[in-house]
Amino acid sequence: MKQSKRTLAFLVMMTLIAAPSVFAQQITKVAVLDYSRILSAFYADSSEARRIEDMKESFAEEVKALQEEIQDLEERKLAAGERGDSRSELELDGRIQEKTQYYQQYVRVKGNQIREAQANLGSSTALASEILQAIQYIAESNGYSLVLKRSDPNLLWWSYEVDITDKVLKRLMDGR
Repeated sequence: MKQSKRTLAFLVMMTLIAAPSVFAQQITKVAVLDYSRILSAFYADSSEARRIEDMKESFAEEVKALQEEIQDLEERKLAAGERGDSRSELELDGRIQEKTQYYQQYVRVKGNQIREAQANLGSSTALASEILQAIQYIAESNGYSLVLKRSDPNLLWWSYEVDITDKVLKRLMDGR
């Protein structure tokens, strides 16, 4: 009987020692992120946004050059008309029409390209990849195993302590 009490005591003690490791669970740390805020704050400084700004600048320069060229042709046509040189006036009128038509097509096509690039900016894979890398770095560095969008309709409540938006923005801006 004494032996069985000792055995029972030993088993109880071993159970108490082993219980924490047997019943231990991994605690999942969850973070939230305001993705739309990251896009609006960061995308303006992204390489894709800079490419679009370069497109806009190039477009504006070309439009200005075309307008100046058309204006110069119109002034030359007017001067030819004042001199009575109808042949030059007619030739310049044809060139003005050609340049005006090219100008209109250029504005339409390039304008559409720029608008399309701007519309696709938020879903740019390069931009999304850069943001995702920053999110992953911040999450792993802080022990988070799950990051949810604040705009997720299934997310009912969260503490601002788990909001990593500012940390991710800082990481993105520091990488510039």
